[in-house]
Amino acid sequence: MNPLITRTAVLLFTRPAGEEAACKSFGAGGRGADAAVAAQLIARATAMARQAGVDFLCVESGGQVGRTFGQRLAAALSYGFGRGYERLVVIGNDCPALTPALVRQAVRALETTDAVLGPALDGGVYLLGINRSFFESEAWAALPWQTAALGRALRQCLRQAGAACLTLRPLADVDNAHDLARALRQLPAGAFRRRLHRLRAAARPVAPALRPPRRPAAVAAPLPQRGPPIS
Repeated sequence: MNPLITRTAVLLFTRPAGEEAACKSFGAGGRGADAAVAAQLIARATAMARQAGVDFLCVESGGQVGRTFGQRLAAALSYGFGRGYERLVVIGNDCPALTPALVRQAVRALETTDAVLGPALDGGVYLLGINRSFFESEAWAALPWQTAALGRALRQCLRQAGAACLTLRPLADVDNAHDLARALRQLPAGAFRRRLHRLRAAARPVAPALRPPRRPAAVAAPLPQRGPPIS
């Protein structure tokens, strides 16, 4: 194996499905159903990472350190570099359109460039690759994570550090029911798409069966009004 590749890892930064469902509503019909959708997204992200051909690290919320998202992500990167890796490719659990080919492209690119960004359509990033020498924990923790300004701020941070950066094609991420519906329209046919469709279909209310209109009860004709018989 390429010695450069052995010093590279894919890091999945995530949280358990229940915690994900507590923060995001996928329109699946309640917290339990949303957690089932989140579990599918996490499983897919894990599969993408494991197919990259390099080591795989997973940092769930239980192992994350810090008060803000930026602090926790910076700590996760510090953990990965502390394990001896020189290059990390970080992904989350919210981009179902991510493919193993794109992750492998990012891994290969880090052999010859300093950073890789996968821009999300909402202004954030769905993938972040970085060489150890261009990572600065405090500066990264202060970036506007989880906002539409992140992508621009991250590129500026990398430019100021003198890092050469490769940009992958933009992809949509999934943060709510609208995003999930759009992703389902765009995903190729397959088992993953079918599972998500089943979860959404199970949550849709069943329309009551139509009954024929009830006919009004027949009203008896009034008896003729007759006087008493004449004696």
